[in-house]
Amino acid sequence: MLDLDLLALGGLLLTPGPTNILLAFSAVSSGARRTVPMLAAAVLAYMVIILAVAALAALVPAGNQVGLRTGVRICAVLWLLWLAYSVWTTKDDGAEVRLVAVRQVFVTTLINPKAMIVALLVQSEGMTAQFLATIAALVALAGAAWIVVGLVVRRGGSNLLSQRSLRRASAICLAGFGIILAGSSL
Repeated sequence: MLDLDLLALGGLLLTPGPTNILLAFSAVSSGARRTVPMLAAAVLAYMVIILAVAALAALVPAGNQVGLRTGVRICAVLWLLWLAYSVWTTKDDGAEVRLVAVRQVFVTTLINPKAMIVALLVQSEGMTAQFLATIAALVALAGAAWIVVGLVVRRGGSNLLSQRSLRRASAICLAGFGIILAGSSL
């Protein structure tokens, strides 16, 4: 893959999306120590999607792939809407609560449209161990950048950035991604 293609891929991975929003929100609400391990979940999810797409491309006849993509899209929309609801309705009890779990980052990354784009790109370029390692590094760097954004917001300490308002803003973003994904399939 050309360096320019890797630069474009890095840019895609840096764009706001469900995984990046969760990483930044976790950094704001729970700090670096609890958030950094979530990078491994994001990287693992990308690798799972890449391998799953390769397996499905080999097993599913081309005529049935449209139905499979539609089913995956419906599952992705439902997950994002459920996650938005879950983040919105988390109770404030005064204690520091882990508002984002590693499992949520993993599942959200699995259904993230960017992961599918990356997986399809890998299929078109050819899968090698070096290429997968490069993608893993890019995913980790992009996620780390969003964690840094969250930590900067956390350190800024503003009344506008209470856990409740951040949770609500994150929920709105997640629901928005779900609605956009649902609308793009119409």
